[in-house]
Amino acid sequence: MTRGKIFAAALVAFLGSTLMLSLPHASAQTGPQWSTSGWVSSATVSDLTGNAPVAANQAFLAGHSYNVTLQIKVPITQSGVSFTVSVLSNLTQVQGQSQFFVVKTPNYPGYNRTAFTGGAKVVTFGQVLGTLGLSAYFQIPTTFTNQSASYAFPTGKATRFADLTQSVAALISVVPIGGSEAGSFSATVQDQTIQHYLVLYNQTSGLVSSGKISSTYAPLVNSVLAEAQVLYALGYPEEGINVLNTITPSAFPVPPNNSLTTYLIGGLGLTAVIIVLLAVLMVRSRGKSGYSSGIVGEVSRELAVLEVTAAKYDKNMADRLKALRDKLGETS
Repeated sequence: MTRGKIFAAALVAFLGSTLMLSLPHASAQTGPQWSTSGWVSSATVSDLTGNAPVAANQAFLAGHSYNVTLQIKVPITQSGVSFTVSVLSNLTQVQGQSQFFVVKTPNYPGYNRTAFTGGAKVVTFGQVLGTLGLSAYFQIPTTFTNQSASYAFPTGKATRFADLTQSVAALISVVPIGGSEAGSFSATVQDQTIQHYLVLYNQTSGLVSSGKISSTYAPLVNSVLAEAQVLYALGYPEEGINVLNTITPSAFPVPPNNSLTTYLIGGLGLTAVIIVLLAVLMVRSRGKSGYSSGIVGEVSRELAVLEVTAAKYDKNMADRLKALRDKLGETS
């Protein structure tokens, strides 16, 4: 086993044994991004910030304002019993809008016009058989996707915010007073960086299958895609974007002979994995400069070896390696 492979294995082992995460995995979303349940039979959604309707396969965006109009079907009348409709506590009012709730069916028997306070986050209705039409107006904070993450290292603990898709957020809830939740409107919430990553990932993952990058380079492309997904899942979509941006068709020349291709692609794939794992480590351990600088130096030396070898056969590939080495040097 070469020195580079030993180093990579050691680094992976270190991360696997010492890195403890207190955050859930996030992944690219498929299927409906918002849904209704229970008494909430249907909904129509408008993005007030983007001035556009929101289809069920579209996620909500942190920082945007929304109008969600619900149809709440109350299945039974219970005399003297009420139910509440509420928005999630950390949602805020839409700028220029004083109401969280506006009743769309004023003839609903459980609606008391004089007691109704639409500017409150929680409104109450009598539980009467029928359908209540209700519009909710709210803004999702820009920090909605930020979650605190803690990491343990041999030299101590570190905490930072991770940027994660929130996929089980009950933004609006219907609860009979004294009972459990009877219905809800739930939505996936992302931010611009997360959505940029997902679009770029989908584009990059199709470069080989579309023929824009030779299939010879598939192992390298797939390794970089996998490491970008690791960063995204850990809550670092911006770092994942930086990794994906290293995969461009112009960076992959016509492959040389088969034996040389095997060596270069294997070496580049190993280097990509090391660099991304290093990025994860450095992002989380700012301040542990001595340890990080040692790893930077080791990876730079591995890149230099590959760069010299590649220069004998393919100048474009050597230039790409040099650019990666220079960029790595800027972080040390």
